[in-house]
Amino acid sequence: MKVVIILILVATLGAGGWFMYSSKQQALAQAEVEQAQLAAQLAPGGVPVFAGGAQMSVAAKQSLDEADTLWNAAGGDPVTGAQAPNMARLYSTALRGLYNQPGLKDREEALIKDRLSPLAQALFFSKTNWPADRLFGTHVVSSGENPEAIAKKYGMSREFLNRLRGKDVNDSKLRIGDSLKILRLNEQQGADKGFALRIDKGDYVMDLFIGGMFAKRYIISHGAKESPTPNGKTRLINRVYHPDWTHPITKQVLKFGDPENILGPIWMPFDAKELGESGIGIHGYTGVDGKMQAQVSHGCIRLQNADAEEFYQILSHPDRSPCAVEIAD
Repeated sequence: MKVVIILILVATLGAGGWFMYSSKQQALAQAEVEQAQLAAQLAPGGVPVFAGGAQMSVAAKQSLDEADTLWNAAGGDPVTGAQAPNMARLYSTALRGLYNQPGLKDREEALIKDRLSPLAQALFFSKTNWPADRLFGTHVVSSGENPEAIAKKYGMSREFLNRLRGKDVNDSKLRIGDSLKILRLNEQQGADKGFALRIDKGDYVMDLFIGGMFAKRYIISHGAKESPTPNGKTRLINRVYHPDWTHPITKQVLKFGDPENILGPIWMPFDAKELGESGIGIHGYTGVDGKMQAQVSHGCIRLQNADAEEFYQILSHPDRSPCAVEIAD
């Protein structure tokens, strides 16, 4: 009888142990499956590609994959490597494919943070140069040249050229033989020519592209509900520093510096014929209610004043280099 009891206990313990072992193995297997599924949803760097089951377009996904391949193959720092401009173009194409796609907002923001912003910092906000690339180049200063003339030759603003030199935007001193980083903005073709803006009213952001490549995302405010910013495609038609302002209701013209002139340091109007509404453009703000990410203007796009100054310095006058604009919800 004792033998029978012992055998029953041994069998019970064995079955329990096997059950515990089997459950543990099943849990491990399930964890591996979940980990594999998560890995399939991640681009290098742990960024979700298909958030919430949403899918990118085939073209956008292909551009993303090509860019990631270049990024992973780059030795040292990818953002200063030889392939940085090509990666920026491919990632920028992928970004455009993410705009306003349900479920992909996190992916859009992560792509800007982890890839495009670091690339843009090197490409457009540093002295690092890629003279073999079709957009970037080097200009060697000759006798009698000045920053304004050199900038105009390539479709740049004087301020942008000087920023790339690491100098004050109004600096005029050059030395013969100096090698300057330049952007051949007026030599590009199609959508890569000049500048482009993509304004997302729903997210209160404005993305700046230079030569087809993402350069920076700015936080904005836009039109109030009673005076909304219209959607559509247009272009910038002027570039004014320290502008006068015509009050939209009284029509009084107020000089820059007048306490009632709320435009801030810049004024960049949109083409009224293309947009279908006049008096709409981009500016800073010096009024009482300067909050951002809000519907507060008479239809214009507002930037913080520091951003407005930077934006003005980077962009060329439209007569020198065009700037296409798209406004969407």
